[in-house]
Amino acid sequence: MDVAADTYFLTSLVAILVIINPLSTIGIFLSLTKGQKAAEQNRVAFLTSLVAFIILFFFALTGLWLFKIYSITIDSFRIAGGIALLIIGLRMLFPPPEQKSRDVRKDLIYIVPLAIPMTSGPGAISTVVLLAGQVAGLWQEFLLWAAVFAACSINYLVLRFSEKIDRILGQEGLTALIRIMGLIVCAIGVQFITTGLAAVFPKLAGA
Repeated sequence: MDVAADTYFLTSLVAILVIINPLSTIGIFLSLTKGQKAAEQNRVAFLTSLVAFIILFFFALTGLWLFKIYSITIDSFRIAGGIALLIIGLRMLFPPPEQKSRDVRKDLIYIVPLAIPMTSGPGAISTVVLLAGQVAGLWQEFLLWAAVFAACSINYLVLRFSEKIDRILGQEGLTALIRIMGLIVCAIGVQFITTGLAAVFPKLAGA
């Protein structure tokens, strides 16, 4: 693997993992699986990550194709995706007041809300599509798929050991890490916005 490919894989993995942010899912995962046996919790964690992988893999394959159908440029989507990520990052830094959770089917919690929108929400989908737009060749395409798989695998491990992580870090530790990830998400969003604006308005890049 050359340096460029190695950098692309690591950049993609970090970007996807930060947006997925499995630490932020621990609380709702534990609340929704409360009272379940360990085997059932493991099943929910696995299915959540599997569904998220399928969704993100689908958009990694078809995202640019959908752009062509609707005549959307990658730079326009980069700006829109950057704005979405910036908003998500700000919500991670400054979370809104908690709302009462809606009733959900216990047998489908791995789909809604755990896989969608907690794991593979608009931010993660936008990130994968934007990363797909930077692919240069089949090898980098494969590396993007590998990054999606690795991120979803890490998400499974975090949910799999969510009770231990919750006990070790505590609420304050989890909150601090989520805030740090929120700042990183904001930075990624701003970078996407500035890159898209520089491409759409070349004079801005030369200013």
